[in-house]
Amino acid sequence: MANSPGSHTRHKEYSLILATVVGLLLLLLNTTSSIPLLVMLNITAIASILYSAFSVVRHADVLAHRFGEPFGSLILSLSIVVLEVSLISILMFSGAAAPTLMRDTIYSVIMIVMAGFIGLALLLGGYKYKTQFFNFSGIKHFLISIIPLSIIVLDLPTIMESGSFSSGQLFVVSFACIALYVVFLHIQTFTHRNFFVYEDEDEDHGHCKPSAHSTSWHFLFLVIHLVAVIGVTKLNSAPLYKTLAIINAPPAFSGFLVALLILSPEGAGAFRSVLQNQVQRAMNLFLGSVLATISLTVPVVSIIATITGQPLELGLDPAEILLMISTLLVCQTSLTTGETNAHSGVAHVALFLIYLMLLFS
Repeated sequence: MANSPGSHTRHKEYSLILATVVGLLLLLLNTTSSIPLLVMLNITAIASILYSAFSVVRHADVLAHRFGEPFGSLILSLSIVVLEVSLISILMFSGAAAPTLMRDTIYSVIMIVMAGFIGLALLLGGYKYKTQFFNFSGIKHFLISIIPLSIIVLDLPTIMESGSFSSGQLFVVSFACIALYVVFLHIQTFTHRNFFVYEDEDEDHGHCKPSAHSTSWHFLFLVIHLVAVIGVTKLNSAPLYKTLAIINAPPAFSGFLVALLILSPEGAGAFRSVLQNQVQRAMNLFLGSVLATISLTVPVVSIIATITGQPLELGLDPAEILLMISTLLVCQTSLTTGETNAHSGVAHVALFLIYLMLLFS
């Protein structure tokens, strides 16, 4: 007999069982120094975090389908940023975070999304459809916000005489992040919603299966899965940093890992949209996650750093500054014409490969 919609949905909540089992293992073995055991714990914890993160995006995708664009992409982007801010906050409160964790995570989000994910998406879309079209007005407003905030947060501290922001300067920067994001949200959701919708794209997201459950039910389980991700991350923070120390991972690798874990489910959803010729939705997801990451992470983490007395290092190295600015310029060129193809994708991917080279060099 076929499964009912309810039973099918309950089957999908098995990620909660995995998170519970992994959480218990981490509680029992948290102090271990055995290298094989540490590797096992980290692999199972990462698997659990990814499984729960995909569950977050699954519930958010149902809500996105019901609310429509641009609210749908906004729900998904904010869900991802809540996860990211929570993970950084947990690591900071546990004392395991390096002073550069926020910087490395924000920089990694920018490079993974705007070079890697967008490049791969344009390559896939260009291979399948040759040329794809979207509403360049919305993309322009994303970049109007992303470009100055990226430079202010990650580049400006490097060239300042002090080498970092003072507490007062960090407050001003945080206020600027919030103010710009609030105005952007007002434009995206009220005054200029048409900028973020491409008229030839089908409102039906295609890959989102109908659900028999209420909107409040999906909101509830979205929050539950968020808590599962946060809980496993908290318990795995000590084994993770022990493992990174043992393998002599680059200092920026923890930020890269946080960004990649959190962005993977959203990236998968955006790639599906591109392959369904829904480039506007994919770009709303990609650029929305970058903008929300910068705008919300900086104020929240700055407050936590003030409370805990932990220092924050925000300025990038000169090579990273040059690479990030190059990526922003390529995005400005390739995403504001209203159409794109595989050639644009190659340029983005090339920058991402250089990012990986610098990360592991």
